[in-house]
Amino acid sequence: MSKRILGTFEGVFTPTILTIVGVIMYLRLGWVVGTVGLGAAIVIIVLSHVATVTTGLSLSSMTTNVRIGAGGFYSLISRSLGIEAGGAIGLPLYFSQAFSAALYIIGFTEVWRTIFPAHNIQLVASTVLLLLVILSFIGVRAAMKAQYFIMAAIVLSLLSAFLGKGQGGEHIVFWHQSTSVSFWKVFAIFFPAVTGIAAGAAMSGDLKDPKRSLPIGILSAIGIGLIIYVGMAVWYAQIARPDQLTSNYTIMMDVAFWRWAVIAGIMGATLSSALGSLVGAPRILMALSQDRLVPFPKTLAAKSAEGEPRSALLVTALLVEVSLLLGNLDSIAILLTMFFLITYGTINVAVFIEKITGIPSFRPRFDIPLIIPLLGSCWCGVIMFLINPIFAAVAIVIIPLIYGIQVKRGLRTPWGDVRSALFDSIAQWAVKTSARMPRHAKSWKPDIMIPVEDPSYWSSLMTFVRDIVFPKGTLRVFSVKVREEGVENGISRLADVLMRRVDATQNGNADHSAEELEDELNQLVEPIRGEGIFTAATVIESRNFLEGINVITQVLRGMFFPPNIIFLTISAKQVKAKRLEKMIAIAIRERLGIITLRLHAKAGFGKKETVNVWLRVGSPNQNLAFLTALQLERNWGGTIRLITVVESQQDASKAFQKFRRVAELARMPKGTEIAVLEEGFKHALTKAPRADLNIFGFSQEIDWAVMDEMAELINTSCLFVKDSGEESAFA
Repeated sequence: MSKRILGTFEGVFTPTILTIVGVIMYLRLGWVVGTVGLGAAIVIIVLSHVATVTTGLSLSSMTTNVRIGAGGFYSLISRSLGIEAGGAIGLPLYFSQAFSAALYIIGFTEVWRTIFPAHNIQLVASTVLLLLVILSFIGVRAAMKAQYFIMAAIVLSLLSAFLGKGQGGEHIVFWHQSTSVSFWKVFAIFFPAVTGIAAGAAMSGDLKDPKRSLPIGILSAIGIGLIIYVGMAVWYAQIARPDQLTSNYTIMMDVAFWRWAVIAGIMGATLSSALGSLVGAPRILMALSQDRLVPFPKTLAAKSAEGEPRSALLVTALLVEVSLLLGNLDSIAILLTMFFLITYGTINVAVFIEKITGIPSFRPRFDIPLIIPLLGSCWCGVIMFLINPIFAAVAIVIIPLIYGIQVKRGLRTPWGDVRSALFDSIAQWAVKTSARMPRHAKSWKPDIMIPVEDPSYWSSLMTFVRDIVFPKGTLRVFSVKVREEGVENGISRLADVLMRRVDATQNGNADHSAEELEDELNQLVEPIRGEGIFTAATVIESRNFLEGINVITQVLRGMFFPPNIIFLTISAKQVKAKRLEKMIAIAIRERLGIITLRLHAKAGFGKKETVNVWLRVGSPNQNLAFLTALQLERNWGGTIRLITVVESQQDASKAFQKFRRVAELARMPKGTEIAVLEEGFKHALTKAPRADLNIFGFSQEIDWAVMDEMAELINTSCLFVKDSGEESAFA
């Protein structure tokens, strides 16, 4: 485990300010002023700092609320939005840090070429990279100490620049519209100048007190950097004409009081920034590897005895070398801008989510108004589209894709995140909004509740239940654990005690504890839950099963998104048949639709192709019968057949036309068949076209013997349904 050895000044402020006051200030700020004018250049500086300042404030707030690990921004994002979001953003962040090193080395070679024009630039760049890698190998402490000498050189170079005198012009150009370069392209080339906060945040794993060091170090560096850039922009506008600024990237060297001091400052700034990136990027890659978000995690997560991520450093060095061979400073600067904007926007989004959800766990010592992360996240997104809408659109597609891949991997982390709080807040808002709207049958979907006595019995029926609720319905299964109580005095208690004893003997879960029973229910619905269907499993304790059903039905109907159907099964046992009647009475009282299954022992659900729906003219239960058949047809891919029985041949034609019109109004599938049968209902049951399931409506008086006889005559599994009055197949 790496030792936390760095303080605020050397661990955060120094790498941050040295990255801010770096290659862009020396080699491109003058070009920016010459291209768009002093006023527009200051606008670019300010607009860039809007993204940086808001992100710095959000970062400071976040770091005073959570324990920061290695990886800087990645650590913050993964601990706030989850490891999947951390992986989706961590990869662009890592590449941005690695490409930053290439940017700064290219800036160094531009200065080197002005001094030694005969030298091979690629060889110079590769040599510099090699030296920086060796220095990084020595250790982070050595790298941080080297930055003090570089900071002294930068201060001396700025002093030399301000003491120097340029040729200047007759007046300063405040706004200049370039015909060759757009304002936003100039902005993109400049923006990496203000991204130094990533260099400081990347060292979070090596800080003694990151909660204190990160806010102080980053915000102070941003403030000082803003002052320096505005001052340097004014200085550039005063010392040279626009055409001189745009044609000579190293004009500062030409007008400085001590040329050698500026050369030393530029080289020191570029080298320190490159060194900071080479130290920070491997730590991000190491953190990604420790969380198994990248290939070869064991190799890339390995550390030396001193805690240095040397394997990750070698991979980063190879990536930087490829960038040096293929890129130039301006193109890499634009690419960096997009990567950093993605990261900055995500940091602000994370803080915005934590604040807007109002979760008690978000208690930062450094609190900020909600408008700051909102402004920061929106502004970063706007800038991306203004700079390059194609890249922005591609990023919007690729990052969620990476996120989805990480989610499918099912990674587990020891820390929590705020995603559940976010979706809870969205759900609460949706529920409150839905509650204010009038209920209508048009929004009906199958929300089923099932009382389960014996989970093992229901295991063979869950696929059928799934075929009714999929894809947008919901399922709630519950069971009742009969509570054993002491026998009290009084004959009035005897019947209740006997009822509990009957429940205990009839109930398949009598020997199970409530916890075991709940585990069995969760196992029962897990396959359905795995298909993305909302499911819930609950066990309550009660004096008897019927009382438990009564209680939980009332509770569920009083909640948001209540069930609208109770699904029951018909039992051959007389005791359970009586109890079933009482459950149906409860369902009618609570205005629930009722689906009762009589499962055929041999036929089961057949081939799951054809459903017969038996109707009579003006049936009060046709809506739930139609809707259930439609759900089964949707998931079985079979055929629906509407069947009615008439008394005479004369009535058959009228009935056929009637039900064809009903099928049209109900928008039944094209292949829906209509069958009109004669010679009495019982005879029709034996002569009806074969189906895998038959659906009937409940009669006014429940007669289990008649229903059982119907199922035997038709020789299939049957559903007996009853409308609640809240559904409509014609809506």
